[in-house]
Amino acid sequence: MIKVLGVLTLCQSLLFILMAGSSGAATMSEVTAKVSTLNPQDKQSFLVKGAQKEGELVYYGTILVNEFSELGKAFNARYPFLNLKHYYAPREGILNRSLTEARAGSHAVDAIQVDSSYGYQLINEYLVHTYALAARDRFYDGTYDPSGSWHSMYYLTTALVYNTTLVKPESVPQTYDALLDPSWKGKLLFDPEAGYILAAMEQAWGREKSVDYLTKLRKQDLSFRRGGALTTQVVSSGEYPIGIAINGETSAAIRDKGAPLGFKVLAPKIVKPEGLFLARNSPHPHAALLFADWVLSEEGQTVLAGKLGKGVAMKGVRSKFQEFQLQPDYVVTPKLGPNLKAYVEEFAKIVGAR
Repeated sequence: MIKVLGVLTLCQSLLFILMAGSSGAATMSEVTAKVSTLNPQDKQSFLVKGAQKEGELVYYGTILVNEFSELGKAFNARYPFLNLKHYYAPREGILNRSLTEARAGSHAVDAIQVDSSYGYQLINEYLVHTYALAARDRFYDGTYDPSGSWHSMYYLTTALVYNTTLVKPESVPQTYDALLDPSWKGKLLFDPEAGYILAAMEQAWGREKSVDYLTKLRKQDLSFRRGGALTTQVVSSGEYPIGIAINGETSAAIRDKGAPLGFKVLAPKIVKPEGLFLARNSPHPHAALLFADWVLSEEGQTVLAGKLGKGVAMKGVRSKFQEFQLQPDYVVTPKLGPNLKAYVEEFAKIVGAR
């Protein structure tokens, strides 16, 4: 059973804490320490037994309610004894709720899913418990923290989007340099807050070349729209033929509904993970670890990639959108988070975004 959470009152949360403390419930630290000593079969039995007693999992995440419902059905097909409670909000809402509750001493959440570049705030506030997956070698390097503070539950691939009625296949830009061709002047859209592009280019090309390229791109009379959804809408309508950087998987779902859209992933190939963070003070640690093991297994990743059309970092899992199934050159991680605002501001200044 899946429930969408409303706002918990402080009194309810404090009552829950008192009840949990009096019951002698195991902590996340105790459970992770225990499972680290067990073989896979005994670990599974231990987590299932503990999760059956806990009875529920509280999940805060930016994944849409209908998408979590599909994911939850697949999870409950294997573990029907767990009641899933999902609180949905944009990333600011997820962070604010998680941080506010923790600072108030209210520990209601078990697992948090949020844009990894913003998840550094959870780590800095000491709200996250490390957990190293046994199968993490199945994931591309850089798409998880080796110490286990976060894992890529799924990701969004940065792609160029173009209107297939306006741009012939042979004219589709294959590199960032191709966007400097005079024929594209006045025809390009860019997100004014895509600071991660500058960070990725710096890693791939070096500082000087990256700034030089974006300075040249500015001379193409760029137009700006904030967010991939609006860019996709404008490109599909034919107002502009090309959007330089959008979330590929999200826009591909619109393409599949009939929009005249095509895509090209330019190098450096960039992915932005939705990180999965396990709460240090999880009230249901067995259930939290059981969910983490499942959603980051081939079964869970296949549901995300094949059924929901998400990008996943697990090697060998077939994606619904094959054009985005790739090994990334640059992964937007929590390490970028503290510097992201500065990158956004500098990027906007270089490309001339007001």
